[in-house]
This record gives sequence, C-alpha cells and structure tokens, in this order.
Amino acid sequence: MAIEVFNGSSIPRELTTAPMEFLWAKWKTLNDTNSLTLQRLTEECSYQLRANSTHLLSVGDDFAYIYVGEALQAAYSESVPGTLLSDNPSPLKREFAEVYRQVAKRLTPAFIRFTGTRSENGELWQRLVLPIPLAGGAVMLMMYSELINHQMEVYEHLFRTASDAMVVACPITNDAGHTIDGWIVMMNDRARHLLRFEGSIGNLRLTELPQFADIDLWDRLHAPKSAATSAITTAEFDLDIMRFSHVFGLRIRPKTGLKTEMVKDDTVTLVPGDDAAGTRVSS
Repeated sequence: MAIEVFNGSSIPRELTTAPMEFLWAKWKTLNDTNSLTLQRLTEECSYQLRANSTHLLSVGDDFAYIYVGEALQAAYSESVPGTLLSDNPSPLKREFAEVYRQVAKRLTPAFIRFTGTRSENGELWQRLVLPIPLAGGAVMLMMYSELINHQMEVYEHLFRTASDAMVVACPITNDAGHTIDGWIVMMNDRARHLLRFEGSIGNLRLTELPQFADIDLWDRLHAPKSAATSAITTAEFDLDIMRFSHVFGLRIRPKTGLKTEMVKDDTVTLVPGDDAAGTRVSS
C-alpha cells in the first residue's frame, strides 16, 4: 500500500471530482465567514455524501471514529464508530495519523490518494480531509473518500481502438426464450469502418445492418460452445462468436482472400488479396 498527500489551496484539477470540488469550495466559504460547522458543511447538498464520509474527533494525539459511511464500512470493516485510529489494523494508519494531525494543527484541508488493501485489483482511493474547529481546542475532521477505478476507461479505449472489428449485442428473445435478434450496445471503430456505419447505435438491432440481415446466427448462440467454434460466413465477412453471461459479441474479419482498403473519403473497400481471384467488391 502507498499514500500520496497534496497540501495547498486547491485540489489538483486532474484528480478532482464534483462532490470534492463542492465540499472544498463550501468549506472555504464557511471558514472565511467564521460560520463553519459540520451541519452547514454537509446540508443542502445534491450529492450523496454520507455513504462515503467519515467523521473523526481529535483525542490528544489520536482520533476517534464518530461516523463511518456504509460504503466505507463495507470496504474497511475495521473502521467503525467508537474505535480509535491507533487501533485500526490498516498498514497505513501511521501515515494517516500524521496527515490528520497536520490538518488539525494547521486547520487547512488536505487531499490524499492511496492504494487499497485490494490494490492488485486496481483499487485506488482518494480522500478529502476538511478540519472543523470545535470548542476547547478539539477538531472534527470531515473526510470524503472515493474509490477510483480506471479500468473501465482503459478497457473502453482498448475496445474502441482494437485492430479487430467487434460488435457486442444484448440478446432479444421470443416467448420461448430463444434469441431472435440483438440490441447493439457496443461497436468499435474498426467495425464501423468495415460495416460502413456512421450513425448512433441507440435502439439499433443487429438485423437492421444490411450485412447481418440474413445471417443464420441465432442457433449458434444456444449451441454448446464447442459447437459454435466454426466461423460463420457472409458474402463479405467471416464471423467469430464471443459469448458472455448477458451479452454476445461478434469478431468480424474480411472474408478469406479479401483485404480492406481505405480510400480518400474514409469508406471501406474490400478488394481481392494476393491469393484471391475475382473482381473488386466495393462499398
């Protein structure tokens, strides 16, 4: 596990989220007007803050958990109200304690990024720590934490820019539960070029694409996987089925002996390859 701390007058722009920007700006306004309280900081907010919030109360050099949101209790079950930070089994508790002490001493916010206990799954957390001074020199820390997962962003980019043409669809079934068509939910750039499709995929059925209008695909989706390994062929393409729990995918390859050629207007033309005979098949 690792921790990174940012101290300053604002959150790094490339890291911030809307709830954190809201809390930071509101904390600054309330602090500048000497009207800062926990209630005023968190009230009248359209963001769902409680599930991802933690409230700590300074107790000497330690901190007591006063409130821990449901999402954070699920992620860190050891952090429960009534316990002390020093009793927390987290390997980062000393680093957290040092940051919290500095925030409580200086009464200035801090922004933290740290890897989670399941960092091998790509878990990265970020936390905004906001100090609220109380009577008698005590300090309440209002902390808002978010789990940041960049996997979907990366996966989406890799899918969209993949060299293989791929379409993913959600099955449309009849009364007997047999697949008869599919709603297209994903189509990468390569597939758009090969299928000569530039529109929106919203409400688009697979059979509405001319290249798939007469394909005998549906029995293959219900067959055992071993029986669906042979390629499905059309006049222009060979297709491989990719089956998932709730959707199915099609990997589209130009038919054997044809290769793709991009022309000036970015349309796709299928032309005979080196080992192919026949005439030019044009879009």
